[in-house]
Amino acid sequence: MITALGDAKLGQLDKKLFVSLRPFRTSPHGKWRDPVDAGAAHTVSDEDARLGRFLPFQRVGDYLFVAVVDPESSSSLVLTEFLDGKIVLCRAEAEDIMLAQDRVYGLLAGVREQRMGAWLVASGRVTAEELSAALEQQRGEAAGVKIGAILMQRGVVNHWDVAEACARQQGLPVIDLLHGDAATAFLYDERLKPVWTWTDERFWFRHLVVPLAVDHATLTIAMVDPQDEEALDVLATASGRRLRVFVTGHRDVMSVLNQRFRLAHEEASRLDLLQRRPEDSAFRQLNRMQAVTLAAIALALALGFIWKTVLTGTIVAGFIELLYASVSVFRLWAMARAAGDDSEIIVTKADMARVPPTSLPEYTILVPLYKETAVLPTLARAIQDLQYPKDRLDVKFLLEEDDLETIAAARAANLPPYIELLIVPPSEPRTKPKACNYGLTKARGEYLVIYDAEDIPEPDQLLKAITVFRQSDDTLACVQAKLSYYNENQNILTRWFTAEYANWFELLLPSLFALKMPIPLGGTSNHLRTDTLRDLGAWDPFNVAEDADLGVRLHKAGYRTAVMNSTTMEEANSDFVNWVRQRSRWVKGYLQTWLVHMRHPFKLYRELGFTGFVGFQMTVGGTPLQFLINPILWALTVVWYVFGPQYLQDIFGGWVYYVGNLCLFLGNISFLYANVVGVIKAGRPGLAKWVLLSPIYWVFMSIAAYKALNQLIFRPSYWEKTHHGLARSVGAGGAVAEANVGA
Repeated sequence: MITALGDAKLGQLDKKLFVSLRPFRTSPHGKWRDPVDAGAAHTVSDEDARLGRFLPFQRVGDYLFVAVVDPESSSSLVLTEFLDGKIVLCRAEAEDIMLAQDRVYGLLAGVREQRMGAWLVASGRVTAEELSAALEQQRGEAAGVKIGAILMQRGVVNHWDVAEACARQQGLPVIDLLHGDAATAFLYDERLKPVWTWTDERFWFRHLVVPLAVDHATLTIAMVDPQDEEALDVLATASGRRLRVFVTGHRDVMSVLNQRFRLAHEEASRLDLLQRRPEDSAFRQLNRMQAVTLAAIALALALGFIWKTVLTGTIVAGFIELLYASVSVFRLWAMARAAGDDSEIIVTKADMARVPPTSLPEYTILVPLYKETAVLPTLARAIQDLQYPKDRLDVKFLLEEDDLETIAAARAANLPPYIELLIVPPSEPRTKPKACNYGLTKARGEYLVIYDAEDIPEPDQLLKAITVFRQSDDTLACVQAKLSYYNENQNILTRWFTAEYANWFELLLPSLFALKMPIPLGGTSNHLRTDTLRDLGAWDPFNVAEDADLGVRLHKAGYRTAVMNSTTMEEANSDFVNWVRQRSRWVKGYLQTWLVHMRHPFKLYRELGFTGFVGFQMTVGGTPLQFLINPILWALTVVWYVFGPQYLQDIFGGWVYYVGNLCLFLGNISFLYANVVGVIKAGRPGLAKWVLLSPIYWVFMSIAAYKALNQLIFRPSYWEKTHHGLARSVGAGGAVAEANVGA
């Protein structure tokens, strides 16, 4: 309900308020309340309200609140002169206005028979009981969702049923674009070539429209929603012609658009960043200056060890230990900041309740899949459980063209209609970011999120992300959810892996957010503004840690990344060989990211500032460095204590000796302590005792790091596949039913 806010504040609401006119309850068992005041509605006649597609619904003092579809349209602006009093125009869904008019004025003769639900029942597509259940869902948990979308979600009808019902409701012809000789012949019509260029390709995907024919007077189009006034206005203005509209199915339009833009999108997915920002691409690992600098350092070290062995060794050892100590001190200091209240954004249920369901925008979910038949059922269930209007979900399963097994499994899985199977054309590099770029070219959502095949996000995660974006300005480009594992107790490796993630997502990333430093994103559950992502050139298809790289590029461009209180559960690798594949790819990607952004160190310093530059060096550069240096320092320590050679005593004498011992003992103890804090903060205190064995896990990490270094040299953009589905069984809520047996 609109409450008395005072004249000044009421006037400020004009054209800015999005309202739902649907009845609501203030408590689960309370009475339904109608937000439409009949007295306010009857200040105009039934005929005027229906003809003008508006409805006065509240009066507060001298102010009359009027619901319209588009407050900026000329017909809406006329209302301010037509109606008496001070008029506040509020945006509302067309269906909301129509249903509210029926409640206030009563049904027009014949309207009941023309409604989509009634026609579907009359045509035998649905039963009266199925329609009643869908309407009940629409009045409750699915408020704001169109009845056709609810029926599709429930598996009662398909896209074509809804298209036929919509055509019947609007009195328009329907057209099938998937069958028959002439189904896609218009794609090759020379007369239509200029029509495709009248607006950008994103328009066709966002509004689900395709041109069918054109002459000097008429543009014929097929569209999913013939009430999409924005699309109709754009095409009428661009063409200067009257429009002839056919209604078609969602999959019909997407099939045509995918065929029309396939080659251009495949090329863009590989080369967009390289062509627009070559210095930000990992297509080449080193630029000329980096190669020369690296060669000069190697030559200087070789000459130094030949001429001044002890002095050179002391300088190198001292530099490495100071660098190692700096990384350790920074990590501990930064993690201590995570204990503060400002280290992450806390979104409450009350915050989410302030976002009206009818105001929720379309949201794209990209899910790259390759040989993932084992986890498809869990993934589909996790998407289904998301608390977001399904008619505003744009879900794309990105399938590689040669992965016939997963394609067949996905097609046989009876997936809900809002999930689209998108086949990625084969081309190099064969990486996750290349597949995501291909999906991005067809994304319709205002916001976008990546989920991996085995992910189980919290059901309200999209709502939380929208709430954070709505409460922030446009400089907030990304909201990172936390990641954790649902099979942490499967064996000791999964326990260590879970502890590592707890340290990273509960302590380090929130601390970087609090310190306003670049945040190397996690590979999943990063929610982004779609237009901002496109402006930055999307993901780097040649970088196997595309997430970390994107986080740095966002910061360089002046955007912010936040961490919020929502967690996505994943499957921890329980197999050592499989685990090495994943961690080596992660380390290789961090090395790639560091090399790419350090091509011009002084420019990077100016872009990130002192604090951001230090944070980048300590996280993106320092993390893989520690894994690579650890075995060397461990080996030298063993040789020192067992054999005690004189040259090591000379090199590691004096202050170098004390710094080395500080790193060995206090540094390791501090990291163990940080890992314990991380698992406790993540709500996994049972893992604390296993953290004491983390030094064994660090040995594993060093094995993965040296494999990464080898691949960086010989196979830099090779994406080594990680196998999922080893957790055996996932129960409700992401709990592992059989895997929590210990090892």
